[in-house]
Amino acid sequence: MTHSSLNILLNEDDESFAYIIQRLIHMRKEGHTVTHVVRVSSALQELANEDFDVVLTDLTLPDAVNLESVEKLRAFNPDLPLVVLTSIDSQRLAIPALQAGVQEYIEKDAVTPVTLWQSIRHSIARQKIVTEKSRLITDLNFQKQQVTRKNERLQQLVDTAHRFVDNVSHEFRTPLTVVREYASLMRDGVLGEINAEQEEFLNVIGYRVDDLNTMVDDMLDSSKLESGIMGVHQASTDPIQIVERSLSGLQLKAQVRGVELSFESDADLPVVFCDPEKTGRVVTNLVSNAIKFCDEDSGRVQISVGHHSGEADVEISVTDNGPGIEPDELSLLFERFRQLGTSTQSSTKGFGLGLNIARELVDLNFGTMAVDSTVGEGTTFRFTLPVDDWPEIVRRYAARQARNGTHPTVVVVRATTTDDDNEKFSQDIDAFW
Repeated sequence: MTHSSLNILLNEDDESFAYIIQRLIHMRKEGHTVTHVVRVSSALQELANEDFDVVLTDLTLPDAVNLESVEKLRAFNPDLPLVVLTSIDSQRLAIPALQAGVQEYIEKDAVTPVTLWQSIRHSIARQKIVTEKSRLITDLNFQKQQVTRKNERLQQLVDTAHRFVDNVSHEFRTPLTVVREYASLMRDGVLGEINAEQEEFLNVIGYRVDDLNTMVDDMLDSSKLESGIMGVHQASTDPIQIVERSLSGLQLKAQVRGVELSFESDADLPVVFCDPEKTGRVVTNLVSNAIKFCDEDSGRVQISVGHHSGEADVEISVTDNGPGIEPDELSLLFERFRQLGTSTQSSTKGFGLGLNIARELVDLNFGTMAVDSTVGEGTTFRFTLPVDDWPEIVRRYAARQARNGTHPTVVVVRATTTDDDNEKFSQDIDAFW
């Protein structure tokens, strides 16, 4: 086995022992060079003038006692392999020396060619590992600092983007409302009688303004969800009323595109516990998408509300006879900024936020959303709302918080009054929740 020659510095004040060490090294006939000094100051001077592969040092020297030689050598060059030569009386310092950065130590009375050379080779190998580890830690800390700075910068950009979206969205509100109301006044004949073609055009204006309003709502909701400030006001609600509040605007959209829109529900539906405004947004989003992707003049969209006896949810579904969704698209359907790969004209597309936000709003109301689709036949989106049952609502709230990484303390408060006409008390309780 061949070895590259080493340049070795020997720091030893015992001349006879130093001679033995040098003889043992030269006996290997591998061209190793040994420089012998008797003081730590001399060793430091040699290290300043020349590169050495390893240092062999005694602990007791004319200008150093105990661990002073190790500490001075290690301070001068933290990456230098050190081997301590110990006598019986200094053996107690062997472990502290290792803790101070020494790689190996040898008892002078036990020195042999094998133990000496193993110590030298092991110290060099171990120091390489220590040096590489230190370098990797330094690089890792530097990269961590870089990532932290970049994350802080990205967070600043995200905050700026959120403010921009919020400001622009709010600025859009007023002109969109004005356009819609003026078009509505003209369509209703306030400014004079209009013909059928003019009414159709005004309906299209109203329809497209509603689309823009939906995009504005999507941007605002996306900003709030991303910032974690989306609030919900959940209350006992009739699911039929949620759908009916959205129907008038949806009927107009369906009429403009020549799509048949129908609504059916089971009898004796239970009351649900949800935010009716945000649930209505989900209904509007799903029905609007269904209308967009149906063929004009032959499309059919059906809204259904159902409940199976004994179940803890009411289900609202939206079914269309559109082109359907490819199987590989279904898994990506709810991703933000995702557009369906259909042949629908580009004018019907928005920002690709709607379905992602709809699912988030359903989740905020402790429900779930699913989709079934057959290419060439149509698609059904369905989502659930919890029945108004407090133990079940509290359980879902706790489960949702745990899923999001928080573990809340849940306190259930039940308030009652003997005065059925105390409307103010009921309003206060509702405001509290």
